[in-house]
Amino acid sequence: MKISNKNIFTSLKKNIRNISSSQGKTFIKADKQLYSLLGILFAISAVAIIGYWFLVEKPYYEKLLTDKDEVIKRLKFMSMKQKKIYENTLENAEKTYKEKLEKNVMQTELLADYEQKLDKFRKNYISKDDHEKQMAGLEQRLNEEQEAFGELAKKSSEMRISRLEQKISLLQDENLHFKDKITNQRRILDRSLAFIEEEKKVLETMISFERKKAFIPSLILPETKHMVLNAEALKKLVVMKDKLAAIERLQVKIHSDAYFEMGLVSYHNKQFEEAIEYWENAVSLNKNNFQAYLCLGIVYNQEGMTENATKILERAIEINPKHAILHLTLARIYEQENALDEAIYEYAITLEMLPDNVDIYNTLGILYEQKGMTEEARKSFATYEKLKGGVQ
Repeated sequence: MKISNKNIFTSLKKNIRNISSSQGKTFIKADKQLYSLLGILFAISAVAIIGYWFLVEKPYYEKLLTDKDEVIKRLKFMSMKQKKIYENTLENAEKTYKEKLEKNVMQTELLADYEQKLDKFRKNYISKDDHEKQMAGLEQRLNEEQEAFGELAKKSSEMRISRLEQKISLLQDENLHFKDKITNQRRILDRSLAFIEEEKKVLETMISFERKKAFIPSLILPETKHMVLNAEALKKLVVMKDKLAAIERLQVKIHSDAYFEMGLVSYHNKQFEEAIEYWENAVSLNKNNFQAYLCLGIVYNQEGMTENATKILERAIEINPKHAILHLTLARIYEQENALDEAIYEYAITLEMLPDNVDIYNTLGILYEQKGMTEEARKSFATYEKLKGGVQ
């Protein structure tokens, strides 16, 4: 049986068309699945990137901004302090230079006056040898002329000797007067210094007495901030503080307790930087002035220098680990900075030394809750309610 070429080509064309149409539909379906998969992967990547930004990068960026602000504030404060120290040093140097210059001018004038008197003395002074020679010559001439002139020559010689003795006596008196003047000036200077020292002691005693008399507390804890200050009493204390500052500028040493009192007056007068400077002086002079440590820590924290506050309080605790108020103040700063573990530790130590402070149990309960320590929080709250009920 013969098959024509035309029929063969016709059947091949039909098969090729069928195959082409079936392959086209398969490829279109595969492309749609690939695009869907790519879209899902893109959505997952976008969600992951956004989550990473909000959970990791954004908090880290915010923390960097916070640290930057604190560092800037600390650098500004240190710059102002260094500027003030430089200005005080420059002022003291200028004052010392002027005093020395005035003293040198005075000494130069005294020296010129003394040299003038010395020249005058040299012109009129006769040395002992010359005097003896002159006396010998006079005696010889007197003996030679005694016969010729008699009593007249003798009287003339005695008058000349008397005049020479008077001149010598006057010069000696002038020298003694000059020495007495210098001695008197030294006595006046010593008396002035003694008076300033006595005035300083009186002011150091009075500023503490007047502060207690005005019922101004020795610590600036939150528990004492509600007290109302008498404006007249504060004004009187500011005058005493300024007098002590003026005495300090005369290079007279001030006691550590006086610096502490001056810091309290400056603090209540809203001069916080000056208060910090006085309390730093108090601590440098007396490492055991724990009231100054406490006030420094509180003001550092108040002025945004939290790191300085924790460091100064930790240093004080190293010196006296059994000072309960130091631990309490440090615990409050840690709580403020959300350093929960450190705050809980310091509150626990404070509670061991101050078991009657009921409010610490309530604070510890709140911190335990924030840490997720439910059982410890329950016990602390229960103790607080029990002791609070007993106190009422």
